[in-house]
Amino acid sequence: MSDDSDTKNEAKAYKPHGGSGSLGIFGLVGLIYFTAAGGAYGSESVISSVGPLPMIIGYAIFPFIWSVPIGLATCELGTAWPENGGIVVWGKVAFSEFWGFLGGFLCAVEGVCNLAVFPTVTLDYVLELSGLSDTSPLASWLLKAGMCVALAALNLRGIDWVGSSVAVLSVAVTAPLVLFCLLGLFHLQDTSVWLESRRNDYEGETNWAFFIGILVFNLSGYDNIGSVCGEVKDPGRSMPIAMLVSIALGSLAFLLPLMIGVAVDPEYDHWHAGYLAKLGGTVSGPWLAVVLTLAAAVSRLSAFIAELCTNAFFIQGMAEERMIPAVLGARHEQYGSPWVAILANTAVIIALVSLSLPEILELSNAFTIGGVVLILCAALRLRATHPDVPRPYSIPLGTVGLWILFTPCFLISGYVLASLSLRTISVCVGLVGSAILARTALVEARSNGWPPMQGPLHGTPPPPA
Repeated sequence: MSDDSDTKNEAKAYKPHGGSGSLGIFGLVGLIYFTAAGGAYGSESVISSVGPLPMIIGYAIFPFIWSVPIGLATCELGTAWPENGGIVVWGKVAFSEFWGFLGGFLCAVEGVCNLAVFPTVTLDYVLELSGLSDTSPLASWLLKAGMCVALAALNLRGIDWVGSSVAVLSVAVTAPLVLFCLLGLFHLQDTSVWLESRRNDYEGETNWAFFIGILVFNLSGYDNIGSVCGEVKDPGRSMPIAMLVSIALGSLAFLLPLMIGVAVDPEYDHWHAGYLAKLGGTVSGPWLAVVLTLAAAVSRLSAFIAELCTNAFFIQGMAEERMIPAVLGARHEQYGSPWVAILANTAVIIALVSLSLPEILELSNAFTIGGVVLILCAALRLRATHPDVPRPYSIPLGTVGLWILFTPCFLISGYVLASLSLRTISVCVGLVGSAILARTALVEARSNGWPPMQGPLHGTPPPPA
């Protein structure tokens, strides 16, 4: 009890520092785009699940009631407290160190779940193109693990390299989708399908839980950029611009290819992960199918690079706040990358890639919801408790306006949590319970002077007073 009381007092006196990094708007757009979107690759099954009309409505409206509120809250908090760690810092300042630790844990688990998806989707696309769909489980795991190790090595080059690389790659993976849409306009078979929904075999009803889950998975992640606020140059200007551009690009990259594609082939049952590449062969021959397959692989691998970067900075932020051992926050002396956190993330991801996609997606969404709710609550509370902290960007709404803006997010979060399977709920409870026990032990170790919980981070200069 005394620890939490001390932490609350510390939080009230907390002074932000940071925000003098070198990551500019161009790199920031690439980083946000791939941590949150990356294009329609792998999301084709939403057509067979609910049909075109709900898909169109969902991808047209959901960004405004989900992505935009989360993104703007991240910008306000990130520009007021421009430090690495995101919700780790904001949760600590708004509530207590416990909530900062829990927020960092939720985001870190969500991150490794998402990261475990990308090698699987990439391999599915490559196998679809090569016709080697009968790969053994061991061979499949080895290929996925190899991807993880190779991409982790690239991430060690530092956030400036990651940001610039994924910004260039965002153009490379979006261009084939634009080409597909343009060529698809000449092969439209039935545009009336845009006004149709479907009743599938799932208890005779449209599978709304699956659909909302896919929307949450595809249109979340904009809060992840909060973990690298301390690396952003002029965050008050860069973050809101990059955020809104990324949300617009990300939403259109899902909506338009699926909308054009289903009018080219209105047969719902054809639509499964990887089908956009096959449809590319229909509208322009085998060459476009190959290009779309390669672009899909690059998109997922780029998303892996971007999200591994932001996830590692969540861990680095927790270490910087001495919530976990300082060694986990160590940064490479040449590149500035949080190399220990990168390697730790990679080890967990390699263990998770053997799970099936539905298991990973549901678990990821559960922890996504936890992180989102905590961020929105922190934004509301900090408006009340820290009104005088300079906010280079502030959502242009008062307290009532913020509640109205955030209410759809809270309602969607409740629906997703209510739709979780008993197995996923059990796993979440076990993981969160384990984290709370670990946090209790770490707090005790820190108060007793355990060396790994003391001292400066290796390779990281001390923050300004």
